Amino acid sequence: MVRILISGANRGIGLEFVRQWLGRTDARIFATARRPQQAGELLSLAGPQLTVLPMDVSDPASVRAAVARVADSVDSLDLLVNNAAIKPPDSEQRLATLDPDSMLQTLQVNSLGPLLLAQACLPLLRRGVRPRLINISSGMGSLTRKGSGGQYAYCSSKAALNMVTRGLAADLGPSGIIVCSLHPGWVRTEMGGMQASLSTKESVQALLRVIDSLTPADNGGYLDQERETIPW
Repeated sequence: MVRILISGANRGIGLEFVRQWLGRTDARIFATARRPQQAGELLSLAGPQLTVLPMDVSDPASVRAAVARVADSVDSLDLLVNNAAIKPPDSEQRLATLDPDSMLQTLQVNSLGPLLLAQACLPLLRRGVRPRLINISSGMGSLTRKGSGGQYAYCSSKAALNMVTRGLAADLGPSGIIVCSLHPGWVRTEMGGMQASLSTKESVQALLRVIDSLTPADNGGYLDQERETIPW
């Protein structure tokens, strides 16, 4: 059995991860949302394979409480997917109209939240089978590729998440935990927009192929959905 915890599973890529894992009879999934009572599609999938838990990654106490409930059910985790993220409106991310509170909230959710969740899950991951810690990043977090202005909050938060990945890889790699940043591609979600090139189904199918294929040589990597390395 593969024991999985995913954050931000109420919609988009996170919800599609859950759907596709439920097609695998060996998966035991813990899926989180800030307000599960409003996550109708996710709740409709709950059953023997899937437990839905409340968790706000910006609240350390909420993170600890959710992980404690996971630990009440299983003694280890094989896969942690840090998927929860926010993206402020473009108007709050332009130089002339930058909203500092919005930027700080974005960093807290997208960068610090995954680190706190990884910290809380570490005892479970250490006992996992071929444990992997996946941070859902973005090509917009690449310093090399950044050639346009704006999007200060989101791009900065994903670049910071990539640095979190590198630090976690150095800390956890020696104990056998593989840590990677993965870019899901440009996906048709509320965040990505309806003009994006990939459906959530296509993106997650590709991401699962990457996740399933990871080896210790990939620890600390920054890969896209086609398993190509992205420049930092």
